[in-house]
Amino acid sequence: MWRSRAVDVAKLPSPPGRLPVLGDVLSINPRKPVQSMAKLSESAGPIYELRFGPTKMVIINSAELADAVQSDAEWEKEFGPPIRRLRAVARTGLIVASTQDPQWAAAHRVLMPGFTREAMGLYHPVMMDVVGELVRKWQRGNGAVDVAGDMNSLTLEVIARAGFGHRFTSLDNPVEKSLPVVTLMLDALRYASRPVSIGLLDSTIGRAAQQRHLHKVAELHRIAEDMIDGHRSDASEPPNLLRRMMETPDPETGQPLSRTVVRDQIVTFLIAGHETSAGTLAFALHLLADRPDVVARVRQEIGTIADGDPTTLSYEQVAKLRYLRRVVDEALRLWPVAGGYFRRPKQDTHLGGYRIKRGECVYVNLLAIHRDKAAWGPDADRFEPDRFAPNATPQRTAGAYKPFGIGIRSCIGRQFAIHEIVLALAHVLNAFDLESDSAYRLEIDELVTLKPTGLRMRLRSRDSHLA
Repeated sequence: MWRSRAVDVAKLPSPPGRLPVLGDVLSINPRKPVQSMAKLSESAGPIYELRFGPTKMVIINSAELADAVQSDAEWEKEFGPPIRRLRAVARTGLIVASTQDPQWAAAHRVLMPGFTREAMGLYHPVMMDVVGELVRKWQRGNGAVDVAGDMNSLTLEVIARAGFGHRFTSLDNPVEKSLPVVTLMLDALRYASRPVSIGLLDSTIGRAAQQRHLHKVAELHRIAEDMIDGHRSDASEPPNLLRRMMETPDPETGQPLSRTVVRDQIVTFLIAGHETSAGTLAFALHLLADRPDVVARVRQEIGTIADGDPTTLSYEQVAKLRYLRRVVDEALRLWPVAGGYFRRPKQDTHLGGYRIKRGECVYVNLLAIHRDKAAWGPDADRFEPDRFAPNATPQRTAGAYKPFGIGIRSCIGRQFAIHEIVLALAHVLNAFDLESDSAYRLEIDELVTLKPTGLRMRLRSRDSHLA
């Protein structure tokens, strides 16, 4: 067990200006809590506590302290308020259900084979088709691109088609301006991320908003139910995620997944499987717009691996785009779409010289940890993909970089997301020159995940790569 200085300090640091009863509500921007907590660490230090009424939360902001909570033998997952609120959307979903829930365990066992190398090879052609549609759409446009919105549409279509054999739209369809289902999911995330959730207030003055939310949840459930009803067993079709859930019994119990569990996993993957990838793609393009040197190296790599034509990339070749993978890793370091994660000790323990009681909530703030200068160097705020080069000698340890979570509860679709993101960036960077909007200032929206607000840029088609 990690221990710092031997003697307990009686009281954790806390922000100045704490109010009676209300606690530290004035210290945190309720619409940008993760960013507020990272900023607060500059004055409060690498570990401090926040109190909101009777609720106490310990915040850690350094890689060294993050190392201390990695052990699944001594620490376990805690569910933060936004994730608990999402249980109304998908109660048995892999993200929100308890590890001890047998339905979570059964779904996890059934779905794990859906993310093997063999399974990923079957998803690759679908991803290629969807990315190709986006490139054609952008090539026909006027150069101004709603990056955040189009990335949401792209990644939703990828998970829907590859995972569930369902097509919402064709991205190069000039008639379709936006996908209503994207709005439904963003509204669900926005409701889960609202600053304050008190049962009595939700059922009184917040009743109208609550009813709108429940109506949208019902609509998401209907979409998932329609996918289930549309499933037809066909041995000639590749075993996508829906087919696995419908036809594969739990290998441990021999029991099939219930319809409700299948529905909850569909909703979970539609929300989480598209929102995180969309955010990463948008952040990456924003960062790349100011680094033509990095873009040039990506294109050189594409020239070597795919003879300059990413439309010919095989599944195996995508994994060889190693520099582009570093670009993705670095984008996730600077802007982890999951801004942090919660842990709690199984027994009383010590953290940074302070006693942490059993079951006490600890928030690991990745936005601060991924920029910890002790782990990443004095230029930790700089976008530099070569930090992840094989010959790099970083000082970082295991806890310094965790964009996909830790342990058994880490993201099951990690390889799916990385493959999709690398493939999409290869196509976009090969087809377009990026031009950032000089008037745009990066604003981060927090809807359970982090994402750039209103990100737009101009893309100039590279003539030699027009389809």
